[in-house]
Amino acid sequence: MPPPLLAPPPPRAPAALVAPATPTRGALAFGVGVSGGASAWSGDALGYGGLYVGLRLARVVTPFVGASLGYGVVDQRLLTRLTVGVDAGVTLAQRYRPHAFAAFVHQHEESLAAVAEQPAGAVLGIGVGIRHRAGAHFGAGFDWRVRDGETLQLWLGPELSATYLTYSSGPGWYFNAGVTLSGTVRLW
Repeated sequence: MPPPLLAPPPPRAPAALVAPATPTRGALAFGVGVSGGASAWSGDALGYGGLYVGLRLARVVTPFVGASLGYGVVDQRLLTRLTVGVDAGVTLAQRYRPHAFAAFVHQHEESLAAVAEQPAGAVLGIGVGIRHRAGAHFGAGFDWRVRDGETLQLWLGPELSATYLTYSSGPGWYFNAGVTLSGTVRLW
């Protein structure tokens, strides 16, 4: 038997299976995604691209803010969606994360012709042709961990969502299916 100082180190588990020495209590959460879908209007195909940022607490709850730009076929309209909400999910087997979210949404809708006439107004939300709408945005997703590190984790997964909007002659419901690349950066 070799002396203890010269003994080989014990075998280590792969890095992807080792939890941090102390559980993450707070992390910066972020994501980018694309989606496609339809509204309650007949023939109204639509698509969105967006991003969000939030604070993941205790690896479960994430208050977040988000912004998305989209296009709706009927009336050839620009869709600008702003959200404030909360996401909740759990990590399973250190590599899967089912989650659900609910958010308040404020959406601007205006024709591309109006955007071309007043691009600054469209960006600032004060254009003449803008319909201001408010409502709820909710959905669920299932993410797979694609990068695991002590500080940074990256996830990729599908998401289904629905939005209900009031205040206007626009469609009341929007339905989307998409994919999101998200991540967390450990803060404490």
